[in-house]
Amino acid sequence: MEELLTLLKYIFLGIVQGMTEPLPISSSGHLRIVQYLFDINVPDLHFEVFLNGASLIAVFIVYRKDLIELFTGTFQYIRTREKKDYAFFRFSTLIIIGTIPAVIIGGLFADFIGGELTAIHWVAIALLVTGAALWLIRNLRGQKQEEELTITDTLVVGFAQTLALAPGISRSGATVVAALARKVEPAVALKFSFFLSIPVSIGSLVFKLGDISLALSTPGFALPYMVSFLVSLLVSIFAIKLFINLVTNGNLIYFALYCFLVSSLLLIFV
Repeated sequence: MEELLTLLKYIFLGIVQGMTEPLPISSSGHLRIVQYLFDINVPDLHFEVFLNGASLIAVFIVYRKDLIELFTGTFQYIRTREKKDYAFFRFSTLIIIGTIPAVIIGGLFADFIGGELTAIHWVAIALLVTGAALWLIRNLRGQKQEEELTITDTLVVGFAQTLALAPGISRSGATVVAALARKVEPAVALKFSFFLSIPVSIGSLVFKLGDISLALSTPGFALPYMVSFLVSLLVSIFAIKLFINLVTNGNLIYFALYCFLVSSLLLIFV
């Protein structure tokens, strides 16, 4: 019975992570809320990173054609310097540049982010900020395409991604909001946002690989971890497609209202 309850807990955590990671409502914030309200002891940060790997694979699956084209074009340009492949190389370079702020800020303030900012009242405030940002840009519809993205656009989106290191600030929400504020076309904003998550997610997985391996080799943990990972992967694929549909149709307001509701309930009752 206890093993079944443990498995159900990990399935629940996989659903929460899988649904909230791609959507602009903060996966880390929701894991803290789940831990607080339901008295579920969320495992160490390595578990969150492990589940984030499922969302990473979901990005690869949903954007597989674009990613194959991007990787192939980038390496082709490095090898031949043909002009037709320069756009792929440039876009890859912008992704690397946009990743730098999160790496620096995350490295400098890791202890503060993983400590003080995990308190439930800070999560509630962060969700309020996320909701406000989504509300402010709900009607923005830019036209800027991939080839028109500038280094300034990239750094603005990159610094927005650093805000999401705080639980309650959505990574996808912050980056899409920043991109839309820079007049980037919604589909391009989404693509850039998800691609920008790839280096950070891979880096986090590598950094926590030892802890993840230890957990998977510990008796009683391998099955719950893998089931949670699979659930998170499947739910993430659904959530990414849902997010793409809602953003391209201008329905970010629903996420804003959701963040306002959850934040208000937490601040009032918790």
